[in-house]
Amino acid sequence: LTANKFPCVVKVGHAHGGLGKMKVENNQDFQEVASVVALTGSYCVVEPLVDTRCDLHVQKIGTSYKAFVRKSISGNWKANIGSAILEQVPMTERYKQWVDAVSELFGGLDICAVEAIQGKDGREYITEANDSAMQLLGETQEEDRRLIAELVLQRMQQYCRPPGTAPPKLTPQVAPLSSVPHCQRGRRRRDRASSVPQSVGGPPSGPPPGPPPQPRGPMPTDPQRLQRGSSGAGNPPPPPQRPQGGPASLFRRESQSSEKSEDPDDTMRNLRKTFAGIFGDM
Repeated sequence: LTANKFPCVVKVGHAHGGLGKMKVENNQDFQEVASVVALTGSYCVVEPLVDTRCDLHVQKIGTSYKAFVRKSISGNWKANIGSAILEQVPMTERYKQWVDAVSELFGGLDICAVEAIQGKDGREYITEANDSAMQLLGETQEEDRRLIAELVLQRMQQYCRPPGTAPPKLTPQVAPLSSVPHCQRGRRRRDRASSVPQSVGGPPSGPPPGPPPQPRGPMPTDPQRLQRGSSGAGNPPPPPQRPQGGPASLFRRESQSSEKSEDPDDTMRNLRKTFAGIFGDM
């Protein structure tokens, strides 16, 4: 472990967030740090110290590109340690080329980021490149998480679905008739068959269902029979009229026939027969 120029920066391991980085001012401090690093057995690199003005963070999530600038306000030589000001800056073509080159270098990464520092002389130095383990910064972290989730689901549908299967449809569909169980189909057919009336071909197999309901009005033949009985054999019966009502019209016709009849006994006998035919035996 050697250093050609001081001050320098010693980076131990693959830590991030400012961890494992030490600033060495002279050769004596450098030897002490080298003795400690020798006991760790970890990866170590020595880099010249750049008097930085700010840090740069360029990220790519699918087709979304963003760039951030971070400036330290606590006086620490590491901008990601202590207090700092973070702001999003416009995405330039230079930054886009950086992150696209890293993506193509590792096989076309959909999610990656580039970390860089800008010196006080205006020069920019790329310090590291990250894949999906990159850090989300700024007020757009929730939007970035949503973009990552949508991108992961899209790639899963594209690469993890078995070949020959169609993508799932989110719209609900009505089940076809073929999906109804056979037992339910048979039950529906039986219900439909029971609701169809029987044909009038042969005699009924069982006893009659019961006496028919009482009619609301007189039978058409009853007033004619009543009029024939009350008018006698010599007088022709009046033309039949269609009944217009219930028992009230029957009473009016009976009263009219009783006025035309000369024998009250025959009239009463006919009335009893008529009532017996309509309402049954009293």
